Amino acid sequence: MTSDASTSSRPPVAPALQFVLLLTPVVMSCFYLVYAITGWVIEGRDKLNWSIEAGGVGFWTGLGIVLYSLLVLLYARIKGAGSKHILVYSSVLHIVLALLLTLSIFISIRA
Repeated sequence: MTSDASTSSRPPVAPALQFVLLLTPVVMSCFYLVYAITGWVIEGRDKLNWSIEAGGVGFWTGLGIVLYSLLVLLYARIKGAGSKHILVYSSVLHIVLALLLTLSIFISIRA
């Protein structure tokens, strides 16, 4: 019995690369979550100092997470991953989370 390498089922994305592509947005989103929660917890002068830089940090970090997730989503689709692949789910989840946290930061600045 012979085995043809072209007919073997291989995952669309290598497991090690998939691990890295999944780990990176988790780390970025955890930082972003802590940063957004900080805006709701601190008060007084600390809140004023936080709100001075929060708009820029919120915009650029949120944009970075969204762009990274879109690139991972595009890469997964190019490699043939289906719509139910973990990279697709992760990308969509991190895009939604980044948008919600950015909105939270801008609401916290105004509060």
